[in-house]
Amino acid sequence: MFAEAISRLSPRSPKLQSAAAKVLGDRRLLWGIVGLVAVQRVLADLPVFLPSAADAYAFIDAGRQALSNPGGIYAHSAAEIAAGRTWVITWPPPQIVIAIPFTALPSPVDVWVWVGTNALMAVAGLVLLYRAIAPPRATWTLPISVLVVLCFTPLFEDVRLGQRGGLLLLLAGGAMFSVRRHPAWAGVLTGLGTSIKFYPAAMALSIAPRQWLRFTIALVATATAALLATFIPFGSPFQYLTKVLIPVSVGNAAATRDCFQNSTPLLFSRLVGGASFSMINSSGVWKEVTLVPWHLPWLAQLLTYLTVATLFGATVWAAWRSGWAQPYSMSAAFALGALVPGDVYTYQFIPMLPLTLVLVLKAIEQHRWGIAALAGAAELVLISSPCALVFPGLWTIAGLAIFGVAVTQAALFRGRALG
Repeated sequence: MFAEAISRLSPRSPKLQSAAAKVLGDRRLLWGIVGLVAVQRVLADLPVFLPSAADAYAFIDAGRQALSNPGGIYAHSAAEIAAGRTWVITWPPPQIVIAIPFTALPSPVDVWVWVGTNALMAVAGLVLLYRAIAPPRATWTLPISVLVVLCFTPLFEDVRLGQRGGLLLLLAGGAMFSVRRHPAWAGVLTGLGTSIKFYPAAMALSIAPRQWLRFTIALVATATAALLATFIPFGSPFQYLTKVLIPVSVGNAAATRDCFQNSTPLLFSRLVGGASFSMINSSGVWKEVTLVPWHLPWLAQLLTYLTVATLFGATVWAAWRSGWAQPYSMSAAFALGALVPGDVYTYQFIPMLPLTLVLVLKAIEQHRWGIAALAGAAELVLISSPCALVFPGLWTIAGLAIFGVAVTQAALFRGRALG
């Protein structure tokens, strides 16, 4: 019934069709809009690009520590976490190894080169995703695709802070592009992504049964080999798992999260559990905020578990309902990386980008204007910083909305247009 309700939001009146055709057929208008948004993006991001506390500096420093004392990295992190300090190196070894080549460059060139490399990998990944989507050859497809990317703030947060999202987009885009003809190779790329950030493994949920075994064997073998090989100089994987990864993942229940941290568990924690969070005002002063007078943490936890279970189930159902269409199915599974974890910073919403692009292009292609409008409205929420919104959890709601609309429209992706 929900899918039918959304479908009714897609009127097919002659006037609307004519207006849409005029706009989408005007190349100069579309590229003009893209140009204006690009200028706005540059003006907004340039003043805050690569701040002194950017993660890129810690990333390169971790590469230097790996060359001098790799065995002490996780021991130090474990000691700091045990003392309640979690701003330490918690990444798996493959991430640290990636930083090592850049340490050969002098500072700050090393950081800038990494940031540029990450940005180029993001562009390459988006090109592969675009080719995997294979949209119709029309005037509007490329400018609309660029517009969707320009409006997707998490991508630019990742780049300006020197995170690793560009590499993950490259590997995911390569997997989505190659899975139909070379599922084993797609599994290798997904396995490499899984060794860097564990959530790409969820893409195994979205592979057709006849390809699943080859894909999954390649994924597991590649991720296991990459992790075991890179752990050799860093110490025991068991120590990392029990002293670093699990304690950080569980987190400190007494800690107050800030408005930059948003996730499905935090959404329910704040709206149902009555948990407080920190907001920053225009003067740069942080203050603690509580939205609701009630405190029902048990209900918040229950709703979290139910929602996460629904997200996994919906991912598999949507892949099956679409006929295992690609890249739609894999992009839905990839999006779980933004919707399931407990603490998600702004740049960690980047897994939503492939699904957003796939959904918008399909909605316009099929003249489903209501669906396109809903996806556009959700992405408009993501343009602003969560700390600039009335409620920072709107970022999570926007992500859940994009995912929910995409799942209900799974049948649209049957056939050859996108799958």
